[in-house]
Amino acid sequence: ARPAVVAALWQIADAPMVVITGDDRTSDDHAHDLGMLVGADHVRTIHSSIRHKALSDAGSLRHDEVDALMRLHADDRTLIVISSSALLVKLPAREDLDSVQRSVRRGEDLPFEEFVTSLAINGYERTDYVGKPGEMAVRGGILDIYPGGWDNPLRIEFWGNTVDSIREFEPLSQRSIREHEEVEFLARVFHDDDASLTTTITDHLPTNTIVVLDGPEGVASDLHKLNADFSLDDLAQWTRILINPIGTVDVDVVTAAQPTFGGSVEQLLKTSASMQARNIEVHVGADGQHNAKRIQELCENVAEQLEEDQPDRAVAYHRAADSIVWHAKALSDGFVWEDLCLAIFSEHQVFGRQRAQRRTRRSESGFTMRELHQLQRGDYVVHEDKGVGQFDGRKTIEINGNQVDCVRLLFAAGDVLYVHLNYVHKLSKFAAEEGAVPKLSKLGSAEWERKKSRAKKRIKDIARDLIKLYAQRKSQPGFAFPIDSVWQKEFEASFQYEDTPDQARATAEVKIDMEQPSPMDRLVCGDVGFGKTEVAIRAAFKAAQTGKQVAVLVPTTILAQQHFVTFKDRLHRYPVTIEVLSRFRSKAEQKDVLERLEQGKVDIVIGTHRLLSKDVKFKNLGLLIIDEEHRFGVGAKEKLRQLRVTIDTLTLTATPIPRTLNFSLMGARDLSVIETPPRNRLPIKTEIMEWDDETLREAMDRELSRGGQVFVVTDKIHDMDKLQMRIKMLAPTLKVGMAHGQMPTEELEDVMEAFLERKTDVLIATKIIESGLDIPNANTMIINNADNFGLAELYQLRGRVGRSNIQAYCYLVIPPVHTLSRIALRRLQALEEFTDLGSGFQLAMRDLEIRGAGNLLGGEQSGFIMDMGFELYQKILDEAVAELRDEEFAELFADKRPHRQSFVNEDVAIELDADALLPASWIPTDTDRYDAYKRLYNAHDEHEIDAVFAELRDRFGALPAEAEHLWYAVRMRIAALPTGFIRVSLRESTLVVELPPDTDRTYYEKAFPLMLPLITSMPNARFVQHGKRLIVEIQLARRDDAIGIIREFSSAVTTSEVEV
Repeated sequence: ARPAVVAALWQIADAPMVVITGDDRTSDDHAHDLGMLVGADHVRTIHSSIRHKALSDAGSLRHDEVDALMRLHADDRTLIVISSSALLVKLPAREDLDSVQRSVRRGEDLPFEEFVTSLAINGYERTDYVGKPGEMAVRGGILDIYPGGWDNPLRIEFWGNTVDSIREFEPLSQRSIREHEEVEFLARVFHDDDASLTTTITDHLPTNTIVVLDGPEGVASDLHKLNADFSLDDLAQWTRILINPIGTVDVDVVTAAQPTFGGSVEQLLKTSASMQARNIEVHVGADGQHNAKRIQELCENVAEQLEEDQPDRAVAYHRAADSIVWHAKALSDGFVWEDLCLAIFSEHQVFGRQRAQRRTRRSESGFTMRELHQLQRGDYVVHEDKGVGQFDGRKTIEINGNQVDCVRLLFAAGDVLYVHLNYVHKLSKFAAEEGAVPKLSKLGSAEWERKKSRAKKRIKDIARDLIKLYAQRKSQPGFAFPIDSVWQKEFEASFQYEDTPDQARATAEVKIDMEQPSPMDRLVCGDVGFGKTEVAIRAAFKAAQTGKQVAVLVPTTILAQQHFVTFKDRLHRYPVTIEVLSRFRSKAEQKDVLERLEQGKVDIVIGTHRLLSKDVKFKNLGLLIIDEEHRFGVGAKEKLRQLRVTIDTLTLTATPIPRTLNFSLMGARDLSVIETPPRNRLPIKTEIMEWDDETLREAMDRELSRGGQVFVVTDKIHDMDKLQMRIKMLAPTLKVGMAHGQMPTEELEDVMEAFLERKTDVLIATKIIESGLDIPNANTMIINNADNFGLAELYQLRGRVGRSNIQAYCYLVIPPVHTLSRIALRRLQALEEFTDLGSGFQLAMRDLEIRGAGNLLGGEQSGFIMDMGFELYQKILDEAVAELRDEEFAELFADKRPHRQSFVNEDVAIELDADALLPASWIPTDTDRYDAYKRLYNAHDEHEIDAVFAELRDRFGALPAEAEHLWYAVRMRIAALPTGFIRVSLRESTLVVELPPDTDRTYYEKAFPLMLPLITSMPNARFVQHGKRLIVEIQLARRDDAIGIIREFSSAVTTSEVEV
């Protein structure tokens, strides 16, 4: 109730207010609650310097702090929340802030060059793209700048020295989102090591400020711990309000914490009814509309269930639910304030969850998916027809008197190929496992085509097996589980984290599959800690309620133990019997479990491949859950394959399977992907550093002092003893364990179990810990020789920590920076920038997806991916699956087949009698130009093209004539795609279209008759035969009519039914 008291005081006090709390976590919670109560616009926070240290690169930028100070000077009703250690944070002086405050107005005269230079002198860093605060970019007369305190960067467009427009834009897409007439911002960037940081927050407080100390003794003790030469007496000159001091107080506010309901909705209704009887108004707040609606429905369900047996109670509960005031926002902690006849409960506390801490912090990642696909000179490229080459920039060459942009590729033996824009869609960046270097193809040899057809044949064989299994399963009768009970709904609501949308969808998909009469075979795929196990537990609970038994199969003994603990913990309130079968159980215990399993007295059994032994017999097995199937041996997999046909099967994997691959295999395997991290996971603080005894000792001390454990990861087994000695020298009292893949399995499991049970403080390991283990208590990781790991490996290793809602730290220890390659450094920086979980997921996933494709489709597939790159492999896979569906399995997919034949020709050549390109004077970098061409020539409708040109106009200014011609050419291409034409040429007012060769019998039997009436009806059209080529020449009244005529041809082919 403390934030509520502060909010009440703020409403009556006409003055700024500073609330000082014990730590950053509390200040975050208070800021959230006060933002809800008095309006987020009035509330600002300043965090302690410890937060900045773990992320500092060259001294982090103080944007939030500067923003808070600006508000304090501008608004006499600002409410600032800070932690005790933030009192010591060094800040800029007031006069420095005032002198660099800058306003820019539309239409004003502002010398462009001078303005840009002054920003650079004042600390703005010049980059190609603006991605994070403190950066600026200049393109022609456009200045992009990201000032501190702004949620998004600004784009200021000049016409000479006059400000023509001011727009705010989104850093990831680089697209403008709103216009401004006038903006105010700081024309200077303050760094941590700035000599001008000479003040603290107290130097900025106006004399009428009210200082609220939340738990003054705790604040004083924190300051004492930090050895600060600052005490609470230094705040004596301002009005002070102490909340919850020790000793006597002037005002007693009697409040009580929200009662514990133990996840029981009935208990909530009972308490609400008794409070309403005492005239206390009950409010229940939930994070978001979805949660608010869910708890309301649960209350109604509980009341409805009692209507038959206990009608009086049901009426009371209905009345209680109707009288509750529901809100789609929740305070961090609920409370009861009897004197005001008010009770405010928060839904996450009803179910014993943490409040989801939503960060509104702007994304500061300077490395995007687009950048990943962008080509730099020297990158490997796959040309669909010619093979693997190297990108060598682009070159403008003259064809038929017109300038044309081409992509220059280098092949084996020094061969060079210029790729015309018409065929840019055939190029893709070579993507295979990280570090893979492909062999350059030889132009003019048949080797490339052989490779492609060999891959296609093998892919077809694998896909055929998958589809056969799918068909067999669909034809088998299975058990249809009933729909969810109230228990199921209550159990799901009691999950201690809030469901992510992906997780909710995966749960729903699994349950729908279980309710079908044919057996389920679903693969749930998601990063470690993204909530796959919870989906499995919900499915297991659903099965157990109908009297079916559940078997959970895991690859290692430790995982079996972990799952056993997790399942037990989640299901302890329900009458479900759970057992584990592994070598950690004695022979007698195992025998007892087996007997009870056969009698049907065990509902859920968890075990390693021991579960597949002949002596394991179930009374009524209804659901099989398999964790990390690819880690089982061939024999185990064969057994599982037989079980799968008749029993509902749910497979979990942490190796991401490419989303695009899901679509290829739709119908061959049911997939659910969870890619969003849990909401209240704090991003992992990641720091790149050279080995520094002091920092690492401090890191380990901090972790152990909060009762945690530490991972130390290295890349070489023979270095582990040396590393152990170094750690022992840093902290002699630590208990250190060692784990690596060359240990005997049982010894390794014993080491891991000791670490799990907190018998050791530090675990030195190789990347063996990369997969699957969940140790929520270990939240600091030190990776030695981090430059020797791939991005995907680092990302998965780092995923071992930060599994709970405790701040986690990861230190990437590298040799001196000057010894590293540029790529290794880029990789580490990408990881340091991606402290946010979701963004890195997509990046590192590229590498892992390729492994995932290998796991899903068999190991040799990785070889094909290595030969031809991931994107082309994907294309071939799509073709193979489509052919199988249309030919061999036509009946099975009868409802999913298209009813029209398509004559789309992606290779249609478009020729104009004008220069159609993006000039280098307009878009300076090759990378940006190639990226734009790729998007334009891969587009399939005009909306996509218009969006690209709108973005280019937004980023680079007005379109030059050549770009206008290109716009016309790509629109003509879109119109011509469905027609099957080979070439479309427009010269002055003559439109020439070339039809396919006469060997294409299907075209002339099915498509040509549909176009013929249209051609003969045109007065200015004629056929011309050029050898084997048939050409239609059309004289136009207006040149601009060309696109309209081609559209008529398209609609003739596409709107008439062309039977397959």
